[in-house]
Amino acid sequence: MKNKIFSILQIVITVFFVYFTLSNLDLSKLFEVLNNINILYLIIAASIYFSSQIISSERLRYILNDNKFIISFKQNFTLYLIGLFYNFFIPGGIGGDAYKSYLMNKKFNWKLSKVVKLLLLDRLIGLGVLCCILIGLYEIIFLNFNFIYLILTLCFLSIIGYYMVKLIFKNQNIFWKSFLYSLASHTIQFISLFIILYSLGIEDSYFEIIIVFILSSIFSVFSFGGIGIREYIFLSSASILNFSPELSASIGLLFTISAAISSLPGLKFIISKPDYLK
Repeated sequence: MKNKIFSILQIVITVFFVYFTLSNLDLSKLFEVLNNINILYLIIAASIYFSSQIISSERLRYILNDNKFIISFKQNFTLYLIGLFYNFFIPGGIGGDAYKSYLMNKKFNWKLSKVVKLLLLDRLIGLGVLCCILIGLYEIIFLNFNFIYLILTLCFLSIIGYYMVKLIFKNQNIFWKSFLYSLASHTIQFISLFIILYSLGIEDSYFEIIIVFILSSIFSVFSFGGIGIREYIFLSSASILNFSPELSASIGLLFTISAAISSLPGLKFIISKPDYLK
């Protein structure tokens, strides 16, 4: 019941922000911006984003294996791709993480509540790393940059994250390696973002764009596949970035498209139902 309510809310939020964003754009100018995009760059961005998901799936596998839930790379990555596809293309469904939990319970007979808890831990560590990067960039751009102070701040935040994981999830010793997995994954996603910026002819304001991107990634959990909210946040930041509303919104839209493209392989495994998941 809770999953259905959350899914309905996600759809409502998605529809609202898509409508609100489009109603505040000149669609002819938006199409003009998108029409100048070289599709090759979008494919490259999607491919790079896909590689970040390989690392993210390995972070989850590391967490599972460390908790005695042994799963192979092939099994885990297949389930990860299925979850990605559900998040993007199955509105009103139970959601990618919930479906992964169900499949893991069905295939391996793992305790469902424990699996859900570990999937939540995986998500929170990824979110925590994003918050650390966000705070670091904020200090660099808006405060008097002091390298030593920046490093001390990030170390302090990381230590807080470590002990929060220990306190909430009990005896978890996987924080630091998972932290590095997350850092690598997000760094690769930034590279994907830079390819999109290059395709749009954007050559400055990179730090500010990354801050907007991180904020859109954090809040994207509230919409379906991040659709609508990501584009709205970029649209709202147009004046800060000194971009036209159409150009700014295009950044979020193209990243959403590249992420959606990278999730398409999940459909193959939903249809084929490989033996190693039966």
